Amino acid sequence: MPQEAYYRFFSHSAEFNQLQRDRVVHTTNPHGRGETWFTPTRFEDPVDAQRLLALQRTPQFRVGPIPADEMPDFDVCGPRRIQPAYGQPGGAGEVCTTMPVFIFGCYNFGSRDWEPL
Repeated sequence: MPQEAYYRFFSHSAEFNQLQRDRVVHTTNPHGRGETWFTPTRFEDPVDAQRLLALQRTPQFRVGPIPADEMPDFDVCGPRRIQPAYGQPGGAGEVCTTMPVFIFGCYNFGSRDWEPL
């Protein structure tokens, strides 16, 4: 049976820069109480992600899949359905944690740099 995996969708370049620099997924929103939201749904279309995740902006980045056994405890909320917000219908599933998620990527020999998956 396949293991459940999680994804993070975001649009802020500060979070992407942190991801590349520190290899960690953790909100950079200073007003977000350190909460980072994930979904078990993989969206290929960023407009669908915005609608079903009820995001204020269309996401520019996706991180994942992150296997469930590599996720921290969901200390803010466990699985639940996203409620409508920002004029978007919501409806996808979400989980939330205040703990960072360290990710793995690959080393690019050509650029001599680590690249996130």
